[in-house]
Amino acid sequence: MKEVYVDSVVRMIDLSEIIRLHPIKLVSWDVDGTLYSIGRMKWHLTRMFLSEVAGGRGLSAGKEFAALRRYRTRIRAARSSGGAVDESLLKNDWREVRLEIVKRWFGPAIQKTGPRSGVANVISFLAARNVPQVVLSDYEAEYKLHSLGLAGRFASIYVGERLGFVKPSPVVFQRVAADFNISTTSLLHIGDRADRDDSGARAAGCQCLILGRDFRNFDTLLDQLRTRI
Repeated sequence: MKEVYVDSVVRMIDLSEIIRLHPIKLVSWDVDGTLYSIGRMKWHLTRMFLSEVAGGRGLSAGKEFAALRRYRTRIRAARSSGGAVDESLLKNDWREVRLEIVKRWFGPAIQKTGPRSGVANVISFLAARNVPQVVLSDYEAEYKLHSLGLAGRFASIYVGERLGFVKPSPVVFQRVAADFNISTTSLLHIGDRADRDDSGARAAGCQCLILGRDFRNFDTLLDQLRTRI
């Protein structure tokens, strides 16, 4: 068994205490905070912003960040009301403009951050055992996977803001299970937020593992998976 840190307290835990691995027929992955560190990404993002300010482009950059903050505020409001996204946020014109902004800023920052240590090994391990894997993210994810060097590693990409529901809504998890013609109990979701990933997955009847709560890092997760799958 492995040590896992929860609220700075070390406890011994085995995956069998939290999930049933044998029925797992599909694994879904959260992106932001799971495949890469948000803290490190924000550090690179700040450096990029300061560079724009130094180059006399701070006003333009500030307006773009303000627009993104307003959008995130509305997404947070959707979360608190169950996860249904306001239809006005789904309009193609605004979505494409916002996507252009986030690609320009977040793409390079995520590329500099890189994937979490060991995460590619877990993805490869599951693929070698013919376990299908998908991405299940609230926000646009394809450009992030390219930035992380993980493009082409997943059978499908599900984006909550395009589907009209964000976590903790169970709808997105149910949609994935239905598309792969499996029961929700056979879907394992891997994320980093108990209030979003775990709440949504459990509400849909899926199993869930949370980074930092159920496993300390992806090397320890891989060690456990090797003995059980």
